[in-house]
Amino acid sequence: MLANVTSALIAGGKSKRFGSPKELADFGGKRLIDYAVATAKSISRRTIIIGNPKELVSAGNIPVYEDLVANCGPMGGIYTALHYAKDKYIAVLPVDMPLLNLKIYRMLYPSLNDQRPVVACSHNGLEPLISIWPVVVMKDLKEQIEKQDFRIYYLLKKLDAIEINFASLPDYKSHWFENINYKKDIVSLKNQANIKVKNIK
Repeated sequence: MLANVTSALIAGGKSKRFGSPKELADFGGKRLIDYAVATAKSISRRTIIIGNPKELVSAGNIPVYEDLVANCGPMGGIYTALHYAKDKYIAVLPVDMPLLNLKIYRMLYPSLNDQRPVVACSHNGLEPLISIWPVVVMKDLKEQIEKQDFRIYYLLKKLDAIEINFASLPDYKSHWFENINYKKDIVSLKNQANIKVKNIK
């Protein structure tokens, strides 16, 4: 468990490309949200979900909060998580990366900074939703949201985020960072990781 950290699952996306709430989609006999919850509970003692309370009411008895400001994308989810956090930091997790490795957060943790987020870098580049944020930067997100500027990469640059490169690890697996946007992605990811998945409708 990571001290002084609240785990925050970002599940507020509209899943337009997927065609239905993807956090509830089956992957190897479990819902995507179940994988994310299991990882989050392994990271810290407190976990919250940012998403639709009606859809996620059965997600492990975990508090679910709607975005404080709607239609802001990932920035709105992180801002909401910072607002509701009970600890000094939040560990942000996406809900659509079922094979995300817990060791990533354990490796981000030693670089914690009181003023700067710590963000993972994969073979795809910067991963804003795999990160740890100090709660004090909530004011910076609020200012940018009030300006109607929802560019999360711009914000990370502005905050001089600490970037941790995982792609160079000797045991690195690309599927740790593969997310699911379309139903076909479930089959593709299953093939990469050799996981049995039920038929997707």
